[in-house]
Amino acid sequence: MAEKRRLIWPIVIALLLNLAMFALVVYPLSNKVASGEHEAEASALALAASKRDYASARQTVTGKQQADAELTKFYENVLPPDLSGARRITFVRIPQLAQQSNLRLETQTSSPSKVRDSDLGKLTHTAVLTGEYRDIRRFIHQLETSPEFLVLERVELTQNESESARGITVNVQVATYFRAGDGN
Repeated sequence: MAEKRRLIWPIVIALLLNLAMFALVVYPLSNKVASGEHEAEASALALAASKRDYASARQTVTGKQQADAELTKFYENVLPPDLSGARRITFVRIPQLAQQSNLRLETQTSSPSKVRDSDLGKLTHTAVLTGEYRDIRRFIHQLETSPEFLVLERVELTQNESESARGITVNVQVATYFRAGDGN
């Protein structure tokens, strides 16, 4: 039995050394590795969130640049450059459309105004026309589909009952906008 004890002591000592090595070296290192993995996962999630935020910000900047470009194009190519251009559009185009639609232009007036908190001005044009209902509908359709930037703001219809003026009288209010600038 003494011989067997001599063999058991080295095994017990080796086992105790293994336990001490596990408790003092392996276990703390495994905790460090686990916390490092958690930090790596958190960093990966933060990186993914940052990439999404960056992509979103990039899209916002790109969208804003595109909107600015489209707005500049609209201002330069669609809107009249000044008040006189806006007057030319309304005082020429509305009588042309009335004549093409078989309507009689009774009166027309306009009044410019400044659009609040904007570099734009607004020209409101009022015209009184008489004619048949189908001709008024044709006029409105042609006005709304014309290439000029004209906004139909108000339409008032009145039936004419007198012998001298048969048909319908229509009072239309049309607006157009223009680049006001400093000179207007």
